[in-house]
Formats: sequence, C-alpha cells, structure tokens
Amino acid sequence: MSEIIRFGVSMEKELVEELDKLTINQNYANRSEAIRSLVRKELVANSIQDDDTEVTAIVQLIFHYTVQLVRNPIDRYASLRLITNLQQHLEKNICMKILIVSGVCKEVRAWAQELIGQRHVIGNLTFVATEDVFKGLY
Repeated sequence: MSEIIRFGVSMEKELVEELDKLTINQNYANRSEAIRSLVRKELVANSIQDDDTEVTAIVQLIFHYTVQLVRNPIDRYASLRLITNLQQHLEKNICMKILIVSGVCKEVRAWAQELIGQRHVIGNLTFVATEDVFKGLY
C-alpha cells in the first residue's frame, strides 16, 4: 500500500457538518476515509475525459421480463472484458441486469450505449475506476 501523508484541510463549518453526515451515512470509519473516497471519485471522473483511458464500469439495465435484449457481442471491441453478468427479478415482471466490464473508455461507452439505448430498457453506465486509481491503491 502507498505511504499515507497527513495534511490539514480548512473548510466552512457547514461543509464539515455535511462531511460528518456523509461519513456516518456511508459508513466510513472516519473523515479521512470519506475524503479519500471523494477524491478517488473525482479523479475517476476527471480521467475519463480521455477516451483511451483503461476503465472499469458498471452497466445497469432494468426491463420487463418479456423484453428480448439485443445481444451485443463484445468481440467487436478489442479491449472489452466482461467481468460479471448478473440478472435478478426485482418484481414479478421486472428484471435488473448488472454487467461489470473493463476496457478502453470509448469502447466501454459505445458498447454500453448499444445496450442502454434499446427500446423499453432503462439503463445507466457508471465508471467506477481507472488504471490510475488502481495504481494509487497499492
């Protein structure tokens, strides 16, 4: 693991109170963990502006069980790797599919948009990590 560096942060009282609420609500051990998590999220968001960045992402799809999802093969996208494919019934007629994928950002985004853009599908793409974030963890 990388070396931990201690530094001071000054902020408005109201912002500290909101940070404390976030720390409790998100079950962080302390403010430092909450701040590290927020910084990582911002670093991921900023680094994804580069289409050639290696990313890990979650694709979430919600649809009626009768909807036939269009098969979207990953072999057209050289960098794409499907890590997990989970499907669960949320209600009797409603399904949720969660896909965890990694690859080059532009290919992950294009592949996910083909899935999310289908008729009668509600979807979301969330980038969760980049290779730079992983390097900072270990």
